[in-house]
Amino acid sequence: MSLEEKVAKLQAATDEAKAQIPVAKQALDMAQKQLADAKAKYQSLSPEKQATLQVNDTELPELIETELRAQNVYDTVLSKHATNERYLAAFKQKLGQ
Repeated sequence: MSLEEKVAKLQAATDEAKAQIPVAKQALDMAQKQLADAKAKYQSLSPEKQATLQVNDTELPELIETELRAQNVYDTVLSKHATNERYLAAFKQKLGQ
């Protein structure tokens, strides 16, 4: 594979990663909002009602897991984009672009 082909392939991968960033960010924002809303809902309950609830009686564990997965996806997409950008710059420099 020629250097030009590698640059083209890397450019496509970089563009794809860049396009995934807002999607991953939106998913993360939504997961964080859902978790915050659920926490607020349970905090607004009377102290007596709160005392009878167990964490597993709520959707909080699933929402926390969803938020963690969304954060991991977002971090991975950002990292992939940054890495691709660095390699792309290096390859373009070799090509003299």
